[in-house]
Order: sequence, then C-alpha cells, then structure tokens
Amino acid sequence: MEENAPLSAEALNPPAGDEDIAQLRAVFDDDIPDVLETWLRMNNGSTAKNRRESIPGGFRVVNHPDSNIFPFGKAFLSSQEMAAHRADYLHIAADIGDEDYWKPSWIPVIEMPDAPYGFLLEMKSEGEGFPILSFAEGSYPRPYAPSLAHVLDALSSAISHGAGSAFSLSGAAATAADGRITWI
Repeated sequence: MEENAPLSAEALNPPAGDEDIAQLRAVFDDDIPDVLETWLRMNNGSTAKNRRESIPGGFRVVNHPDSNIFPFGKAFLSSQEMAAHRADYLHIAADIGDEDYWKPSWIPVIEMPDAPYGFLLEMKSEGEGFPILSFAEGSYPRPYAPSLAHVLDALSSAISHGAGSAFSLSGAAATAADGRITWI
C-alpha cells in the first residue's frame, strides 16, 4: 500500500499493541481470528486522518478522503471501535427485543464512520473460515465473503497490481490512483 497508495497508507493508525489485543480478546472470551489480530498488529484501523467536530449534543466524525480504504466512505475499525460498536449494537438488539439484529459472535470490522453500514466478522461459523457478512441499518446481515483473509488478500492484490477489476466490494472495484485507494 505504501508504494501504490501512500496517501491511503498515511490514514492507517499505528499498530495495535498487546493491551489493545488483550482488551478485544476479553470481549470475545479470548477468541479472535489470527487474521484479525495480524491485521490489527499491522494497523489499528484506517481512521488516522479523520477528525471529530463538535455539534450540539455531542460530536460527529469528519471522514478524511484518504480514510476511505473501502467503498462508500467505509473504514477499517480500530480494536477499540470494534468492541464499542459491538456493545452498541448488542444494546440496540436488547432494546428492540430482536436477538437477530446483532449476535454476540459478530465483530464489526469495516464500517461507515457515521452510520451502521458495513461488514462484520462471524465468529461462530462452521468450517475453516470466519465469514464476512454485510450489514445495514434496517436489514439483517447477509453473507458477503468467505473470510476476512479473502477480502484483505483480494484488496491487496487489486492495489498492488493495479487490477481495478480484480476485486469488487459493494459493487465497486478497487485500484490505486493518485496515491490513494480509489473505488470505481
């Protein structure tokens, strides 16, 4: 990424430390996929260039264009954001009395900064991988990709080789242009 999309690479947070990983593991009974831990130890989310702006009653996240590692303004969440967003979604599920809204085994990993739209990692799956499901406000998550490794490998390949049509996510193809990841 540093070679073909240096501006996007600058949006990556520093690596997650042992304490960050331990806190995430504690949320999931000491069980997170190796690929997720490896990714977080390389960078703890893709929101380093984002900023918070005060508004009446709180704040809003102002998403920097370089943070758009994924299409439609989606960013890779930090370990802290994964735990916090999961807790929020479980709270909503309890409030509305719908346990299918969000399950304890789901980790939000890629998401829009200001809305519940993104991709989650299913921790309780049968078989070898941990599938990725897409989720959006107002609908139940649905299968998207066989694993997080599949998504990250395909994205890396598209950026490294300039193969814009090699990987599609949410109907958009990834490539590197003008120093950043571009979705077409």
